[in-house]
Amino acid sequence: MKSVRSLLVALLTAASCLTVGVFNSTLAGTFDSTEVNGDNFIAVAAPFGENRYQLLIIEQLSNQRACWQENGNNPVIVDPLLLNFDFTGICGRSTDSNGYSLRMSGEDLGLDYLLRVEQRNGELVLVGTNRVNRNSPDIEIGRTRGMSNGAFQKIFLDPNWRLTRRTYQGRALGHIYLTTDSTAPLTPAVTTTPQPLPPAATREPLPTEPVRELIFVKPTEEPTVPSVQVPTIEVPATSPQTLPPPPTDRTVPVFGN
Repeated sequence: MKSVRSLLVALLTAASCLTVGVFNSTLAGTFDSTEVNGDNFIAVAAPFGENRYQLLIIEQLSNQRACWQENGNNPVIVDPLLLNFDFTGICGRSTDSNGYSLRMSGEDLGLDYLLRVEQRNGELVLVGTNRVNRNSPDIEIGRTRGMSNGAFQKIFLDPNWRLTRRTYQGRALGHIYLTTDSTAPLTPAVTTTPQPLPPAATREPLPTEPVRELIFVKPTEEPTVPSVQVPTIEVPATSPQTLPPPPTDRTVPVFGN
């Protein structure tokens, strides 16, 4: 039984990654809603991880086969039968914020509030949590009226809450609203008080960049190359040699005709 439940949780987690129809913030103000037959829907606290739950909304599209089965009381245990067959055209399923969101007093709050399931006072409670301002109070939407660890459990919507379907220019979409005619609670403004600086006497000096001193030196005349003292080598004097006199008996040849 535990392995079967683990398989169901894995299938639900994988299905949430394949959900089509990402919310477009530019269309938030143009969406309307239409009423639905609540008997064709069920809100479920679906287990995932360890003692954690997320919202699952199942819709019965046709009478061909049942999409879920309910057993017991406080809490009502839900058997998600749609996971046992190809439910295309038979069952609808919304597993994350692409498939459902909060709508209050005619205003789509899908960008402002995140739908969560958490444990409170021995039961699981479906709440809307402001995504930005943590000081804003949670909005309680429904509860399981009891708790059974690790089981799929039915969520009963609180009074004045119901399920509706998103529409765009008169065309019904697959997106489901958790709807009430009440207005959203006022969101406290987020204020931050600046911390005062310590007194100047105790304040650490700010690090400064070291000062680089530039020294300009007046140019001087061209430096003189130091003279090199070459030692004098004395060469002993020698008397000049006398050339011998030319010979006096040299005969000049005479050429005759």
